[in-house]
Amino acid sequence: MDVVSHVAAVVCRGEAVKANGPIEHWLTTLATGFWGFDDSKEDMWAQLQKGDVLIFQAGPPNWDFVEKYKPKPQVSGFIGAGIVERISKKNEPRWLSEVIESQVHGNTLPKLWPNLVHFSNVLWFGNVDDIPAPTVQSLIEGCQTNTLDMRIHIEHLAQNNLTLKTMKDAGFTYAPMGTGLRLINRSENLAHLIRSIAPAATHRVYSSGVAIVPVAPQVASVPDASDYKCRGIVAPTMQSAPTSNKAPRQKGGIKNRDYLQEAADNQQLGGVGELIVLAKERQRVLDELGEVYAAKVIHVSLEEGDGAGYDIRTWKQGAEGITEHYLEVKTTSGGSNTAFFISENERECAAANLDRYEVVRVHSLDQVRGEYLEYRLTGHELLGTNMTPVSYRVNVGIKTA
Repeated sequence: MDVVSHVAAVVCRGEAVKANGPIEHWLTTLATGFWGFDDSKEDMWAQLQKGDVLIFQAGPPNWDFVEKYKPKPQVSGFIGAGIVERISKKNEPRWLSEVIESQVHGNTLPKLWPNLVHFSNVLWFGNVDDIPAPTVQSLIEGCQTNTLDMRIHIEHLAQNNLTLKTMKDAGFTYAPMGTGLRLINRSENLAHLIRSIAPAATHRVYSSGVAIVPVAPQVASVPDASDYKCRGIVAPTMQSAPTSNKAPRQKGGIKNRDYLQEAADNQQLGGVGELIVLAKERQRVLDELGEVYAAKVIHVSLEEGDGAGYDIRTWKQGAEGITEHYLEVKTTSGGSNTAFFISENERECAAANLDRYEVVRVHSLDQVRGEYLEYRLTGHELLGTNMTPVSYRVNVGIKTA
């Protein structure tokens, strides 16, 4: 199993451990291939095993040791992931704060991180090829001043990081504070984010000839987005609209369906659906228009935020030449007639781009088999559906009066 698949599989199972520290400390990890925990985390550290995965969370620089600069850098977020090779102890200063406190301030009891985790392989999300890591580490360990100018290296390391907002938009949230905690809730969304960023990441090997520990067979149930198979186009079946304004009750006297809760449950699938459609769309554009336009297919909701009114910006050849098109992806494990929600912003975007807007409805999604069905609604078709003004719930398969 390759490094990306191994990392994504461990993350998806909710077994990855979050390691948190100021971003300048991660420059030492870049150079040395290890991370350190303080004595308060010794029990957790002692249980780490070969093949475990640590997710690297960078915090703001510690201005007590890093030379201040403006504007303040926006560097917080996940900057990489490492596969554990072994653990060990150290007693000498290696991180910048350790060096300055002991060698510059002469503190006999500096804050130390003696419990080391050595990595066999690391995926760095940032521009680490432009960081002269051995030279930077020599400057750190030889520091004789109260602060060190780390600006350019911090900026390179923080490039392409997964910010808190980016991960929240993809359906994954975590507690920013604390280190040594496992990332459990909705970890499958984080796994898909890591897969999506992996092609631009830099893989560094820190110990040669190390075999990655095999993972459990069920990990094969987490296919890459590009490997999902569409089993066909299945549109909603048309039904008569209900004569009453009341929501229909299910058989057997069961309470009304809670569509808001259903939407919340489906939200965790949203990131998966978007990545599936993005992969298929890039391949379509590559086949039809070539590499230049394929590179312009943008995952807008991930890269630019969720306020655009659509998730993916793509390109199509038509009577007017090659023009931008906008895809809003709605995903569910339910069937084709499952209602979905659109926002007012999405409805307005569809109205303004009737011929260039599509809702891609990914339904019947089976994450174990890596299969799904779909149908699409143009801007015209979307605005012609039956909508309940909740924020709008689109009742597909119901004729309008």
